[in-house]
Amino acid sequence: MIGIVVSRSDSVSVLIGKEILKIGRWVQKNDSNRTDAEGGGKYYCADGFELREFEGLHIQLLQVELAFKEPECIIFVSRHVGETGALLTAHYTGNFGEAKFGGRPRELSRSCPNLHKAIVDSLRKYAPSNYEVGIECTHHGPSDVNVPSMFVEIGSSEQEWGDVEAAESVAKAVISIKGTGPGCEKIIVGFGGGHYMPRFERIIRETDWAIGHVAADWCLEEMGRLDGEMIKNIFDKSGSNRCIVVNGNLELEKAIRDAGYEVVGEKWVRETSGLELEMVSLMETSISTIEDGLRFGRVRSDQMKIRELDELLLRDVQAINSKRTREVIVKNTIAFETVENGSRISGKMAIEDRQAYENIVEEFCHILEEKYDLVVREEKEISVREQIFSPEKARKMGVEEGPKFGELASGKSVEMGDWILMPEKVQKEKIRVYKLS
Repeated sequence: MIGIVVSRSDSVSVLIGKEILKIGRWVQKNDSNRTDAEGGGKYYCADGFELREFEGLHIQLLQVELAFKEPECIIFVSRHVGETGALLTAHYTGNFGEAKFGGRPRELSRSCPNLHKAIVDSLRKYAPSNYEVGIECTHHGPSDVNVPSMFVEIGSSEQEWGDVEAAESVAKAVISIKGTGPGCEKIIVGFGGGHYMPRFERIIRETDWAIGHVAADWCLEEMGRLDGEMIKNIFDKSGSNRCIVVNGNLELEKAIRDAGYEVVGEKWVRETSGLELEMVSLMETSISTIEDGLRFGRVRSDQMKIRELDELLLRDVQAINSKRTREVIVKNTIAFETVENGSRISGKMAIEDRQAYENIVEEFCHILEEKYDLVVREEKEISVREQIFSPEKARKMGVEEGPKFGELASGKSVEMGDWILMPEKVQKEKIRVYKLS
């Protein structure tokens, strides 16, 4: 069950709460064990949700989860204040440093990455056309919520705070996440960057990764001392052991690694989207790391063989048709090695079986046929033959080095006084052999 917190001290929260109650079938109940100000008295239940109203501002509430009956997550619906124009936003609760706006210093509540990702996707779906959708770093209380929690807000001025259409959009987004659990496997913690975190918003939007707590640059400044205990707290409350550090803070990265956590880049996150992390780990161990050029094909299999292709063969087929070569590799492999920032395929690859290797070799032969006159596949090698320009033969035919050499080499005939010299008369056969494993 998801608990929804409405603050009567926040008119925007009240407006969103009214719009939520218009959706679905809500049953009004009464809780005589708590005061009206603490979420007791009249409250509302629907399938998968419970909505309670509190007198105080969200950021000042203490142990708010105790008002609800075994909530999986708490959602605070609220206003957002800032100079950001029309904005719908979501963020986690807690403080990295000082507690200027509720909660306690250096205390974080548990994040709900899966629900956060789902709510941001839904906000994007339902937002009025003039509203942006974004996410924020963790930056205010309450910090003592003992279940996963987040704020969902309408910003950023009086004009938007009274917008019923925006409130309806938030209400639809909240209700749309019914049945979604708070946690997931793929969670990235963030350090550095701006308050509104466009990099992490892109990750949510464009990959299957979710985001845990993020400490923006100003949060890190307020935090000051980043000891092992605080680092552990950030990762534990996020449910993750991986992070992205924006702007390459080497001292911070070292502290994170020393505490036993992994620092990855946005490239790593994007390359692993849609993949099982166990398989990613196996491929990074068996072939190469993503940072060093590991890339993934379309094949998904529990069976795996590591094979290595002849570097000369790979060089030549990519020189002939690089796009087709990559399509062949991606189609037939689990993962493969690249160099030059991922632009050129290199030796090692993981395939499912022998047939996948045969498919690659067969396709490579077809690519070679685009250039060579004859391509012969044998068990342990591929041999290619082509006719190339022979300077020695040209000299014997009386051709002097110069422009005519170039014309003959490019396959053009040349005038030799009162007769024409055809290019095939000054060609020789060249044979190249590629070894197969």
